[in-house]
Amino acid sequence: MINRIKLEHILEYARQQRHIGQHCKIPPGDMVEIMEIAMRKAGNSPVTPDGWISCSERMPPVGVDVQLFVSSTGEQFTGFNLDNTGDFQYAQCFGAPIVCEATHWMPLPEPPKEVRQ
Repeated sequence: MINRIKLEHILEYARQQRHIGQHCKIPPGDMVEIMEIAMRKAGNSPVTPDGWISCSERMPPVGVDVQLFVSSTGEQFTGFNLDNTGDFQYAQCFGAPIVCEATHWMPLPEPPKEVRQ
């Protein structure tokens, strides 16, 4: 995944090429359109190349399941942001939440679609 800063540089270059009429293998107008689409999909959050988002930069929405990473232990869990305090619930034991202090998160992938035969 390309980070947003790289996308912004590529987009600016494509815009300059479009205005000064330079030729390249991809027409500059098409490149601008491609980069604008990529930037909309990328959003404006700092994301590492592997898709992890730092909790110090942006927290996931409260109550939404996400993939969590705890850097001090190297563990990963599926859990949710309890209340934007840095605690994430990933399990329950006898009705009490089991929490971790995740350092990074990423959205869960889409579930598989059933193939009908």
